[in-house]
This record gives sequence, C-alpha cells and structure tokens, in this order.
Amino acid sequence: MLNPKLLRATLGYKKITEDTDNFELNEMVEPTFYNFGDDDVRVYHTVVKPGESFLAGTHYMVMEGEIPIRFLGDPNAKKELVVYWGSPIIECE
Repeated sequence: MLNPKLLRATLGYKKITEDTDNFELNEMVEPTFYNFGDDDVRVYHTVVKPGESFLAGTHYMVMEGEIPIRFLGDPNAKKELVVYWGSPIIECE
C-alpha cells in the first residue's frame, strides 16, 4: 500500500476588494476563492458568481506564480473575494 507523505500546514486568509494583475499564489496549498460580494469576479480564467467558490490550485501541491483578479459588473457593488489556503510547515511521515 502506498504511504504518501503528508504536509503539516497552517491556514491562511486574505480579503480582496480590488482588481489586481498579479495576485501571488506562492507557497499556497489548495488556494480557494470565495465570492462574498454582490457581483461576479473573474479569478484567472474562471468567473466566480456571488456565493460560489473556485479552487485555484491542485490537491497536495504547493503553488507558485501569479494570477489576475477582476471584479465584474456594477462598480458600486460590494466587492469581497476571500481566499483561504494552507501554508506548509514541514513534511510528516
């Protein structure tokens, strides 16, 4: 039977309220974006509707790189995109 190595991680959180061309994913494990705003948000190439989420990483992999984030629709609408991710600490057996 395979015995994959596990990562020990802490939970990170960030609220995003404006457009950015280069949101960094560096060192994030399974970054997941939640749209708590009133309008759609484009995260990378995916439109995330209000109340929905988008997993921008891959399972069990530490991400690198940057992605664009764009708030769509009414410029006066509530803009609240929250990303949660794991940050690796050490490898465990």
